[in-house]
Amino acid sequence: MSMIESTFRLSTLVLAAACIALPAAARGNPEDAVSNPDKLQYSDVKVGYADMKTDFARDGVLAEQLGGIRSIQPGMSQERVLQTLGEPLARTAGSKGQEWDYNFKLRQPQSGNLLVCQYKVVFDDVKEVIESVWRRRQCQQLARR
Repeated sequence: MSMIESTFRLSTLVLAAACIALPAAARGNPEDAVSNPDKLQYSDVKVGYADMKTDFARDGVLAEQLGGIRSIQPGMSQERVLQTLGEPLARTAGSKGQEWDYNFKLRQPQSGNLLVCQYKVVFDDVKEVIESVWRRRQCQQLARR
């Protein structure tokens, strides 16, 4: 085997390994410094669709009227958030306090397609909102429209 053939085969193996590793790395928890400056973590979305791969099965509550989401402000009580947004998908203890996670479907203006967006509300020890964040900047921008 010539030096050129050896180099070509090695390059092909390295490229193949990179292609296999890339999808696994891409499934991580993206952190966006604009919409989520404190890098709050979101757990993976759990679904129960037997015939659908979990990468494509995320669902959420249709949020055609975003006034409720926009009204979430620091100092708001947990009871008021529950009345405004409904029951969260998950309630977890985070680094800053209790966290409630929601999935909302937001309509994209150009295509009309729906995008499922994750939203987190964080409460302090007296059960009042201290912050709320979108997981991705695109969702934050859609919610502002």
